[in-house]
Amino acid sequence: MATKRPHPDSAVHPSRLAQVPPEPSRKRRKQTEKPAHITGPSFKKAHPVHDLKAQIRSLRRLLEHTNNSNYPPPCSAQRELIKAERARKRSDIIGRWHKVRFFERQKASKRVKRLRKELAEAGGNESEVEQKLREAEVDVNYAIYYPLEKEYVPLFAKKKKQEDAAEADEESPEPAEYEREGDPEMWQLVKKCMTDGTLEALRNGKLTANTHDLDTEVEQNTVIAQPVQPKKQRQKTDPKPPEGNRRERRKAAATAKAESDDDSDGGFFE
Repeated sequence: MATKRPHPDSAVHPSRLAQVPPEPSRKRRKQTEKPAHITGPSFKKAHPVHDLKAQIRSLRRLLEHTNNSNYPPPCSAQRELIKAERARKRSDIIGRWHKVRFFERQKASKRVKRLRKELAEAGGNESEVEQKLREAEVDVNYAIYYPLEKEYVPLFAKKKKQEDAAEADEESPEPAEYEREGDPEMWQLVKKCMTDGTLEALRNGKLTANTHDLDTEVEQNTVIAQPVQPKKQRQKTDPKPPEGNRRERRKAAATAKAESDDDSDGGFFE
């Protein structure tokens, strides 16, 4: 049996509108903005390396072609190849340590919030809490502004024994202090850059621990690239693996040693 079609309000006679119950109002859902990690692209899609690989491949082919000719390779192509390889290495390092840096920054940020709350409620141990708070702020900046072109040295221990953690929780309800590892020299440099206001320069690789005002871009422009060998020539120069299996190689070595012993003089015992 077919269902009855609902009549709209316009089909009801005006004299009967008071007798007809009104339809329940439908609540409209608020369109809230989704977080960036859901709507935005993933880290690998946001930092593609296909263009860098294609650029490196084309520059290598150009330099191989110019090496085979009588004309010297252009310096601009060599510099572009150096920059492209450096950018690809930088992208690989960022992708490798992105998750570790994120979790360490989250852990240090939680500690900063907890210490700020303790400082607001502290009575007489304000100096000790302030010292811990300053160290925690350095930890946060260590995870954020560690040079992107260097292999990241994790700041916190990866694993902790469950027995020690359980004993610490039973003894004191307060959260246990984590052990700080990482690179002590870089940690001190981050602390110095916080006072100087040069954290962005440190992150971009313009500052080092030895020379605080070193601009690496000037050095990169003066670097002379090595001549790129053609692929066939590189394959010819590669050392060939030894022939035969391990047993045959051992047998040949023993035979050669026996022949050398026979050819040598007997000396005192003859």
